Amino acid sequence: MYLSSNQELYDYLVRLAQRLKERRATELSEAITGASRQAASTSAEFLGESKIALQRALAEGKAVLDTSEQADLEDVLRQLTAAINRWPQKER
Repeated sequence: MYLSSNQELYDYLVRLAQRLKERRATELSEAITGASRQAASTSAEFLGESKIALQRALAEGKAVLDTSEQADLEDVLRQLTAAINRWPQKER
């Protein structure tokens, strides 16, 4: 799953949070929702909070996410890590 903008990341987070909520994974859903609310913050903060929440979802959500959803989550995490690593040190 390729994301080309912060808006697409936000949309992904909203969809994932909804799926988790529907599957009664309330705490994970709330963590993802919290990250999505950082969209109005700086890009660094939004991407950082998103990465933390998605890492948690990957670690704790194996019972509620199917193989395809886990693969998408891993793809998004790789993209976030790459984006964060490209920033100059002073912006981190």
